Amino acid sequence: MRSSIHALLVVSIAACGGSQDASAPDDPGGGVSFGGAQDIGEFRSILDRGEIPGPSTLDANGFFNEHFNAPPVVTCGGPLCLTPGLSVGRDFLTGAHQAAIQISINTTVDPAEHPRLPMKLVVVVDHSGSMASDARLEKVKGGLHTLIDNLGAEDRLAIISFDDVVTLDAPFSAALDRTALHSVVNALQPRGGTNIFSGLEAGFALLGELPENEKQNRVIFLSDGLATAGNTSQQAIIDMATGRITRGIGLTTIGVGNDFDVELMRGLAERGAGNFYYIEDATAATEVFTEELDYFMSPLALDLRIEAVAASGWDFADVTGTKLWSSSARQGSMQVPAVFFASRTSQGGETGRRGGGSMIFIHAAPTTRDAGRVAEITLSYRQPGSAERLTHTVTLDFDRDPTEALEQPYLSSAEMAERYAMYNIFLGLQLATRYATTDWNCAAAALIATRSAAAGWNQSHESDPDIAADLVLIDQFLANLRANGAVTESTLASCPTADNPYPDDYPTDYNDRNMACSSSRGSTGWLVILGAMLVVIRRRRRR
Repeated sequence: MRSSIHALLVVSIAACGGSQDASAPDDPGGGVSFGGAQDIGEFRSILDRGEIPGPSTLDANGFFNEHFNAPPVVTCGGPLCLTPGLSVGRDFLTGAHQAAIQISINTTVDPAEHPRLPMKLVVVVDHSGSMASDARLEKVKGGLHTLIDNLGAEDRLAIISFDDVVTLDAPFSAALDRTALHSVVNALQPRGGTNIFSGLEAGFALLGELPENEKQNRVIFLSDGLATAGNTSQQAIIDMATGRITRGIGLTTIGVGNDFDVELMRGLAERGAGNFYYIEDATAATEVFTEELDYFMSPLALDLRIEAVAASGWDFADVTGTKLWSSSARQGSMQVPAVFFASRTSQGGETGRRGGGSMIFIHAAPTTRDAGRVAEITLSYRQPGSAERLTHTVTLDFDRDPTEALEQPYLSSAEMAERYAMYNIFLGLQLATRYATTDWNCAAAALIATRSAAAGWNQSHESDPDIAADLVLIDQFLANLRANGAVTESTLASCPTADNPYPDDYPTDYNDRNMACSSSRGSTGWLVILGAMLVVIRRRRRR
């Protein structure tokens, strides 16, 4: 069994250009995203319906992207810089000792001065019969109209629709014809099955075998379901897409409705230097297409690689926040095709919740009580248009006994405060979704323990609106559990694996209880909770 004493190697990507005051309106910097899920809209939508979310509906990268984390001030002589940070305290779930080593990857580049190449976009739209449900196609059409209206004069857009068959509705044209494109979108009607493989393949083919280097080439893929026609193999779809991506075509995926293949959509986006979004309503559709256009088209850096090597006395373990990381006990690494500016630059004001930037946490266990070296981290990447690889390396040290328990957490910088709380809240929500597959009482106990610690933390520090929104989310989850019969007098200590709340082998499959979960190939889809639907306030993030 893993020791309850552990460290967390935190890899976050944020901005450091200009002022570092989180509320500063004239800060030229912006966060950086390396793709994957950009929200937990699906998770929230399940709770809004009064249902119980399953583990696969809570994506770590999406959760972290819904938090704005002000970065520390740093300069390293290049556009991307590594910055270490450290917290030592106790986890929110059990009060066990916890150390967190935080590494920021910051940019000194002003997004307003970053060159934007003309875009060559292919939108591939699922208009199968299921898109008629809950006005899904109408939500998508509203977002596409927003996209068309916000294209630049030098941009080009093609539209492909698919059901059982694939239709090229609007090929690339010599000049941008917004009127014609709007007419194509208006004409889309739901019908037929879902041939994901052929639709996505056609989108890639339209950009050619050798995409134009002087343009940003990207496919935006929208679907609400599982593959039911053509080649329905998830692996075949991923392999086909990966082959095209390696030729320089980006891929962004957007899920609509309640039963799309979330693992496929997330996986495609991660491999395609793109974002995965969930559209729960018309407002979200408009936000997504605005963010895609403004922030996720011109890469800040390409072929990024992060490598971590543990010092003697430390072992690496679990990774949270990406599926791209590969590791052993002593070292780990990940490669990202491209990184981009995130859209969120402060805590206040604007509507929306996405765009806080990506973050990765790596558990590491101290195997000694000696102070000293913890790890060496290396970042390497190249800038667009250059073959030269730039490198930045930092070593992480701690001058105290790493196993020492601290009642008041040590934070190496003020920026660590929200990250310490945010990560622990995610662990609590994650454990609750895992318990909910077998024991709703223990799911409630995990939420209650997490809420108590999170509320106390936020009250004792400068109240953070993102953490406050997390508390609303926890309350909503608890209310749904209670409405469906959970007893909230249980304690976490009485639940299975309470001495190790983050086990690798904890079951994440779904039994026959009434709970909502993301569809995956071979599953039975979504099951609706029987019971009263609660009227709740939708949690909305602020950029």
